[in-house]
Amino acid sequence: MRKFTKPNSLLRGHSQSVKWIVVSGLALLLGNHSEAQQKKLPVKDTITAAGLLMKPVPLLYGAQQKKYITGAVSAISGADVSNTPGTNRLNSLSGRLTGLSVTQLSGLPSSEDNFYQVRGFHSFVGSGRPMVLINNRLDDINEIEPHDIESITVLKDAAATALYGLNGANGIILITTKRGQTGKIKISYNAESSFQQPTRLPKFLDSYNYALLYNEAQLNDNPTATPKYNAAALQAYQNGSDPFLYPNVNWIDQTLKNSSLQIRNNINISGGGDQVKYYFSASYLYDNGIFKVDKSINTYNTNSNLGVFNVRGNVDINASKYLVISADLRSKRETRNAPGPLAFSSPTYDQTIFTAIYSTPANAYPVKNADGSLGGNATYTNNPYGTLNYAGYTNYLSTSLTGSMGFAYDLGTLTKGLKVKVDFGFTNYDELQVSRGKTFAVYTPLTATTYTKINADGIVSASSGGYTARQRIYDHFAMLNYDREFGDHSINAMAMYELQQLDNASVNTLAQNFQGPKGRLSYRFKNRYLVDFVAAYQGSEQYPPNHRYGFFPAVSAGWIISDEPFLKGSAIDLFKIRGSYGKTGNQVNGLYFDYLSSYTQAASLGGSFGTTPAPSTGGYQNQIANPLVTWESDLKTNIGLDLAFLHNRLSASVDVFKERTTNIMVTNSISAMYGARINTPSGIFEDRGLEVQAAWTDHVGSLEYTIGGNLSVAKNKIVFQNEAARNYPWMYQTGNPYGSRMGYVFDRYFTEADIASGNYPNQSSLGTQKAGDLKYKDLNGDNVIDANDIAVIGAAKYPEVNFGANLGLKYHAFDLNMFFQGTSHGTTYNSGPTVYEFVNSGKGNVVEHHLDRWTPGSGQSAAYPRLTLTNTNNFVTSSFWLKDNSFVRLKYVEAGYTLPVNLLKKIGVSSTRVFVNGYNVLLWDKVKEKDPEANDSGLTYPLQRSFSIGLNLKF
Repeated sequence: MRKFTKPNSLLRGHSQSVKWIVVSGLALLLGNHSEAQQKKLPVKDTITAAGLLMKPVPLLYGAQQKKYITGAVSAISGADVSNTPGTNRLNSLSGRLTGLSVTQLSGLPSSEDNFYQVRGFHSFVGSGRPMVLINNRLDDINEIEPHDIESITVLKDAAATALYGLNGANGIILITTKRGQTGKIKISYNAESSFQQPTRLPKFLDSYNYALLYNEAQLNDNPTATPKYNAAALQAYQNGSDPFLYPNVNWIDQTLKNSSLQIRNNINISGGGDQVKYYFSASYLYDNGIFKVDKSINTYNTNSNLGVFNVRGNVDINASKYLVISADLRSKRETRNAPGPLAFSSPTYDQTIFTAIYSTPANAYPVKNADGSLGGNATYTNNPYGTLNYAGYTNYLSTSLTGSMGFAYDLGTLTKGLKVKVDFGFTNYDELQVSRGKTFAVYTPLTATTYTKINADGIVSASSGGYTARQRIYDHFAMLNYDREFGDHSINAMAMYELQQLDNASVNTLAQNFQGPKGRLSYRFKNRYLVDFVAAYQGSEQYPPNHRYGFFPAVSAGWIISDEPFLKGSAIDLFKIRGSYGKTGNQVNGLYFDYLSSYTQAASLGGSFGTTPAPSTGGYQNQIANPLVTWESDLKTNIGLDLAFLHNRLSASVDVFKERTTNIMVTNSISAMYGARINTPSGIFEDRGLEVQAAWTDHVGSLEYTIGGNLSVAKNKIVFQNEAARNYPWMYQTGNPYGSRMGYVFDRYFTEADIASGNYPNQSSLGTQKAGDLKYKDLNGDNVIDANDIAVIGAAKYPEVNFGANLGLKYHAFDLNMFFQGTSHGTTYNSGPTVYEFVNSGKGNVVEHHLDRWTPGSGQSAAYPRLTLTNTNNFVTSSFWLKDNSFVRLKYVEAGYTLPVNLLKKIGVSSTRVFVNGYNVLLWDKVKEKDPEANDSGLTYPLQRSFSIGLNLKF
């Protein structure tokens, strides 16, 4: 179940890669347009890039002009992703920003579950997800209205993240929303309709081929067996003469629509004068779901519908010459429904339904029998059509509310440039799930007119469920700012004290608190020599009293060489060297007063008393006090270079980084002997990488264009995790990247000669071996295949290399934008009913790639081992099933036309743009069985390809 703070995780050698990238597209060497001068359309002249360098970039608790930033940050305008379809805005950032990796795992409306990182993993403990902040606060990022976003900044090194203290090590994604600006009232209306379909679905075989392969697998296991399907049955499946006794059901066609619809509407109003500035936005998003339900059966909806209503507003009031009062308010109401009871519990309804769809063979039973009753039998009782329409429903409601109020006072009368600000913030989030399930019967034909009933037809049960999440966040701070110039010297300083409290009422725990002072000092000399100091001294009650606060400092510096007199008038518009070094912290997930002992009670653990002795309730110690509990410390080093040439037509940035995380809590070897978990802060982890981005912006006559790209590499290594002693070096995870795949190493297929001679290592512990089965390597040479032969077999799921490339064109009123995204050096593990044949002891399905299975005489050229109903040898974890999930995707393409102003000026319309776009349009990869980004099992709501038409109006 999705939790409010889940995205923030608070409550709890690339030689082959480079070759692959070069083959995929040389344009990537150019770098990233979306950071150097990110605009949806090419700039109108080459001076614009220089102006962008002086534009403030939002950072933690402030902003700084891009030219003077000495830390490692990446930024993108909200306008660049405002028209992108989908409900999870983070997914639209894939490949657009250096250092940020986003892998979409599911297409489920609302969550569109994903995994995102900033510069890869920083520890082998915890989720590794960065913090996601909205306007410097923890907030509900789910289904945030894209037209409310002003900018998105990714904070990567210690200079950018140390201010977040105990929770800054994994990086920060900072979303800044729009505010009112001085000027006349502006009204914008944005509408978009998207037609969605899965990017990729399994291709299951029909009944005839299923029966053929089943017989083959049966005989492979037992050559003397009588085939299950005789010649008459095979012919009936092939000619379709009796669809009830010999059905041929395409369960995907029966349960999934060809396309689903998603509609988004937004209106926002902004403006202001000298006294008041304001912004107001309201939006509604609707998704009608992918399932093909029969609306005539029920009075309630059993599809995967989604409805989201968002409202956001803010106001800045100049209450006096010195006092500015700011107020922000945001509210969201999200409703979802789904088929079946407890649909949003684990496993979620999409996992349940897609498992049923993918696991049911085409010949299992008809959707409905000749008399209209639901098909089914004792082997297959879970009719997918019945699950969608006859199993009841679940309603889901989530609401969130965020409010804040700030008071800023100009103390310029005391000293010029001095300001004080206090801010009070509150967020409330609730999830409510109400479920009403029922049972349904299926019928198996005995004769042409009689049936055997299996299960019972029930009535919709009484409502069950309740709150699944209830969370509150309080975030308050007091801040002092000083900004002043003295001739060639510029000083900007900030000091603040912040208090955060996270109260998770959905579990029986006390609120968690973070508090402490923070500060920043920036100094510039002649606007060429830059130095920044930041520090946070933050603590939490989760640590022992004598070690409750941590100090997290960072220093960064830069030199703008291009502003030196000896480069004035050259073709170099910007040449800046920068570097940073500092320490950030990461709180251990699941920490709850581990420095204290705790006790609990349980039945039957007490003494026995009385004339009829019976055990009574007794108490016991369930947690041993650990005075060593602490936070992870991450030392980060970054060196960067920012460039611009040829009147800012060409711009680029390069960053190299290295990190070392210590004090990772790991289980001590004494734990097994002691009988309780004892963790010590002894784990060590390293992460290092490279980021490159660049863009070229120019025009040829009236044709304006921009081309750019980016490349990010982040490689990690487990240095020490107190791993248990292994018999052989290849058995260790230590020394390898976190998440590296472990398993048996596929050698080749067993041959007829192998089986006849028996001259091969003993592999019997994994199952029986016959010709066509998978043979594994005997790594230690003891002539036995066992746990000692398990080794690292491939990279982790999440890629070490991410890249993107974009092209923007504008010709008069027409514009075109294309964006490609890709990854490398990651893997997916193919398993389960979408890959294996006849899973669950012969009950499962078969897919197209099973036609390329091993058969006698095929040797080593087969793409799949021999078919089996029961043998386990081929399905132990091994490199055979591991696939390179590198891909290149045409992620987004949009074409637009802006109507002439004079056409609609008379009715008050200042700008009208119509557009069409495509999302996840094309895909080039090596996986084929599923989308390369999807979960390993493939048993979730499929990722969606979208084609949209939309309108942007401004009044």
